[in-house]
Amino acid sequence: MTPDGEPAPDNPFGTLVYTYGHRNVQGLGWAVDGRMFASEFGQDTWDELNLIEAGENYGWPHVEGEGDDGGEYVSPLHVWRTSEASPSGLAVTREGVYLAGLRGQTLWRVPLTADGTGEPQPLLQGEHGRLRHVIEAPDGALWVLTNNTDGRGDPRSGDDRILRIEIAPAS
Repeated sequence: MTPDGEPAPDNPFGTLVYTYGHRNVQGLGWAVDGRMFASEFGQDTWDELNLIEAGENYGWPHVEGEGDDGGEYVSPLHVWRTSEASPSGLAVTREGVYLAGLRGQTLWRVPLTADGTGEPQPLLQGEHGRLRHVIEAPDGALWVLTNNTDGRGDPRSGDDRILRIEIAPAS
């Protein structure tokens, strides 16, 4: 949108809508080349990492995970079972997209390549509990926020932390 709250002149629908067919976007981030990525909770089966492109339909509520062969819906770049991911926050660095996994208790790295993305790599699996968000720190490290409450929603009862993680570039 413009600073005045109007639709951007190049928005595909002439409204504030840029894309549709999303269930529950949890994180958005941009690569230095302008690509926009989104982490998205699935309902029962598949969580997603999507490359967001103007005017596209990402399938919800008709599709969870991979789109159809007819090309009506955009398929995700990568999918995970909801038990493996439940991706919340997302950070895009020069070398990869990082997704913080709540239910999967994993920091997922998806390397950026010249022609798209590489295969997801699990990091910190089960080491710190539920991971809520990830941010690239000013020095290039990652700050990872945990979300380990006692299940009653009392944040004072958990061991929630901000972790500083230095990760070697993806190979």
